[in-house]
Amino acid sequence: MNTRIAVIDRNLCSPENCGGQPCAKFCPVNRMGEECVTIEKTAKISESLCTGCGICVKKCPFHAINIINLASPIQEKLVYNYGENSFSLYGLALPKGRVGIIGDNGCGKTTNVRLVEGRLKIQGFPSVEVKEFFGKNLKIVVKPQEISAQNLKGKVGSIVEKMKNESYEGISEALDLKYILEKDASTLSGGELQKLYLAAAITAESDALILDEPFAFLDYAYRIKLTEYLKKIEKNMLIIEHDLSLLSYLCESVYILYGAPGAYGVVSNTYPTERGINMFLNGFINPENVRFRDEPIKYKKYAVEQEVSKNFIIKPFSEKLEGFELINEEKIEVDKGVVIGIAGKNGIGKSTLCRHLNNILDSSMKNQILPRSDEIVGDFIKIANSFDESFVKAMNLKNLEFYSVNQISGGELQKLEIFKCLNKQKTIYILDEPTNMLDVNGRIILSKMLREKASEGASILIVDHDLEFLLNTVDKLMILDGTPGVRGSVKGIYEKEEGIKRLLSAFELTYRRDEETNRIKLNKKGSVKDVELKKSGKYIE
Repeated sequence: MNTRIAVIDRNLCSPENCGGQPCAKFCPVNRMGEECVTIEKTAKISESLCTGCGICVKKCPFHAINIINLASPIQEKLVYNYGENSFSLYGLALPKGRVGIIGDNGCGKTTNVRLVEGRLKIQGFPSVEVKEFFGKNLKIVVKPQEISAQNLKGKVGSIVEKMKNESYEGISEALDLKYILEKDASTLSGGELQKLYLAAAITAESDALILDEPFAFLDYAYRIKLTEYLKKIEKNMLIIEHDLSLLSYLCESVYILYGAPGAYGVVSNTYPTERGINMFLNGFINPENVRFRDEPIKYKKYAVEQEVSKNFIIKPFSEKLEGFELINEEKIEVDKGVVIGIAGKNGIGKSTLCRHLNNILDSSMKNQILPRSDEIVGDFIKIANSFDESFVKAMNLKNLEFYSVNQISGGELQKLEIFKCLNKQKTIYILDEPTNMLDVNGRIILSKMLREKASEGASILIVDHDLEFLLNTVDKLMILDGTPGVRGSVKGIYEKEEGIKRLLSAFELTYRRDEETNRIKLNKKGSVKDVELKKSGKYIE
């Protein structure tokens, strides 16, 4: 049984252009007369002969080779392999009840989804349960991770006409679709577009659902409404989500997905949600005696930056856009070295505010909806300073430099767009929904990098709905209020504690802390803890 995996990216491997095929030339096993690394159209590596020395990995100029030493043999769990020296997935997450899947980007969530929905043919059955699942010939409907209005034509009302069945009324009420029916699909905000995609998936005829990041772009109120709705419907579903407080509130159990990004992924057994999330954060699956991370992942505490000078002023303004008006009635001063969260309901003008500020200030902005293109990733990775170098290393962007933007995953695309924004030499950075599609560790790294950028004197404005991320990243909160889709107003900038209190009070939400990991957990409305925290005015334990 092999104890290592050799992965070669055939999109990157180019023996004719790599300067003498150094992977084969310098391989110690090859030098001893064996054929561990051979060259055909691309390189091939014999996993049985490979010693795991890593010389070929270091010598390859295109980052095309990855050698992974395994803690234990897992071949009997193989469900799919993309070919010799390619990505492999071991084990499979199935929609059963309300089950979640939590794991790092690049470890096989997309492959898992494609296998379950039938777009890929399963190659092995690691359990009787998996074999029986594929024997039922079930119809699976997927709400995709990436959403776009590019192929949507006409008014929302005409689009939803095709969705109207016994399921439509419930999801329409939960997501307040009636307020966007007269809008043209091309003008929808990220949150409104997400609602449309969710309605399409939930109303489609199916035996089971796969919801890939269903809460992205939605404000706190709609996240709770969607959660309560999903709890009521009797349908098996697999939920892929990186917001742990929502995952713990919605799911009955979770799978843990771990491995080496781009090389292999392993799906664990299912565990009760709270236990599974804590094992994922700690990097150790106790019942399976598997440690897949050396250290627990957690947010770092940061000292508040010394605010020594003003950076810019937001003057009173009124911005009108197709029946919607955003107003700011008071002058707002923003200091250097601060990270400010922008919060409010969907359709209240957060993205409109970002675009307005980007138009009038000398700033750099990352948009909410991310563009795809045939351009090469490496063309955007321009390292000008130590911050750029740290970001590229921490987010593993260097390994993507020879891919086109169309080839990388949603999480990788998000990291690239954030880098393109922060790479510009500005003192004001605006990021609209930067945590969407990032895994838990990616969000923690982003928090660290934004704090580092702020420490250089920059002002950073962030629109985001991940409360854990905001709590551990921002210094202050800018609150927007009003009537969604009609009128929004900037209420002001508040110190973080006061801003969080105002935000959660508006949404009537409270959170408690997990005793083991200190992560926040959403309280059920009306529970003893919920009533206690609201009465105390704290809202977060």
